Amino acid sequence: MTDLSKRDSMEATVSDLKTKMETTHLSAAASKQRRPLGLTDLPPSVRNRIYAHVLDTELVNAGQPNVAYAHAIKDGVLHFSASRRPFPVSTSMFYVNKQIGQEAREYFYEKGLWVRFEVYSADARHAKTMLEDSGVLFATAAPAVLERCMLHAMDLTLVEKGSAQKRALVMFPAQYLPRLINFMEQASRASGTWAPSHKLWMSVLNTYALEVARVQGDLLELFRLLTNVGGVTVEKGNLLEGYAEALQASILAAEFTAEAWLGMVSETAERAEDVLRGKRDVDAAAQQAQSAIIAMTYGYLTRAETLHSQPEDFHKSIQRLRWRCELALGRALAAKHADTPNKSNASWLSDTSIPLQTRKAAAKDLLAAETATSHALSLATDSASPASNPWFQTLPPELIPPNKAEWFTDEERGRTWYACGIVHTALGECLFAAGDLERAERLWPGGEKEGVKEAFARAREGIDWNVRPGVGLKRAAGVAREE
Repeated sequence: MTDLSKRDSMEATVSDLKTKMETTHLSAAASKQRRPLGLTDLPPSVRNRIYAHVLDTELVNAGQPNVAYAHAIKDGVLHFSASRRPFPVSTSMFYVNKQIGQEAREYFYEKGLWVRFEVYSADARHAKTMLEDSGVLFATAAPAVLERCMLHAMDLTLVEKGSAQKRALVMFPAQYLPRLINFMEQASRASGTWAPSHKLWMSVLNTYALEVARVQGDLLELFRLLTNVGGVTVEKGNLLEGYAEALQASILAAEFTAEAWLGMVSETAERAEDVLRGKRDVDAAAQQAQSAIIAMTYGYLTRAETLHSQPEDFHKSIQRLRWRCELALGRALAAKHADTPNKSNASWLSDTSIPLQTRKAAAKDLLAAETATSHALSLATDSASPASNPWFQTLPPELIPPNKAEWFTDEERGRTWYACGIVHTALGECLFAAGDLERAERLWPGGEKEGVKEAFARAREGIDWNVRPGVGLKRAAGVAREE
């Protein structure tokens, strides 16, 4: 008799499952576990975020108590100790492996721009007072250790009354340099003999992968606060042409004058324009233009009262000078990649036959050129929008110098529109470029319009009405961020 009892619903699959399990064999390759992700597997941008949390001297001190220093004198030299580690960074990152160690060191020194400061004085108390009362946060490593350092950004030496007795050797990040310079400036104002009795020596040792103009600005520009110093030597190495001589002259001058300062910045701008005009080294031209812009920014941050009290002709000269610098910077950055294939129609952005690093560099520079030419246009037209006014990016509104559209000629506005159009064309924003170049053609001198007309025609031909304006800028920004 047939068994008709009800079976469990799972029984029907048991035999099939057993058969499959008996015939299934795992290979040795399949049984291997995947290697866990390590620090080197993370994108560079993520690794830099990690480095910032453990190696950025500003971030690691957030929320920490103040540092109190004590000192002892050995062989006439001050040796300091601190109530806590002044910079609680995790230098163990330097020894993780070769790649991480190199990246961590580069980040640590580039971000900090460390300054090694040496003081010579007949009285050790003078060096102690300067270091502790200035508010500088400095490392307490022994002088013998600091003397062996080679990767810091700058050496700075202060000599009081020609003394040959070294009293202190410390090291600190450039973020504390303004405190030291402010202390020197206040001391020179309090006593008319302080500045003439001191001498300065400074040398930039490493610029890392940073722009020279930026390193100059961070390390040296604030020294223009000092005047009537007894002597100063600025080594020319790792600096832009003419910068060391101009800084020395500024510090040695009996007093600050707006005319001398304007002349110094004008000479820097002229060097940028001369290099660009001769088509020799467009990167040097861009750096000189940036250096002049940085000098103007620091000038209005530190000498605002003096500069704002000048007559209108001075303000006109300043605004025209800033316009020249922004325009030269934009032209130089665009010219750096004049040989990029298919640059005129922006197909280079997605052309994989061009190395990624080449496309990234071109995208970054052309985006910066677009910003600079927009700044120049804002000044030449006296735009009411603060978004495109370069002064609003770095100065409080009350410190911005006055500007008027009539301080610029139609021809100058035409040349500025033309520069904007060339950059927009290179970025694939042909609709923007056509508008720029149409305005440039209307304002350009009559006998020199041929080149503008040709550029205008190319921009019109490149317009794709199926693509929204702004897409080219977004694509370039995406390429610039690729890793």
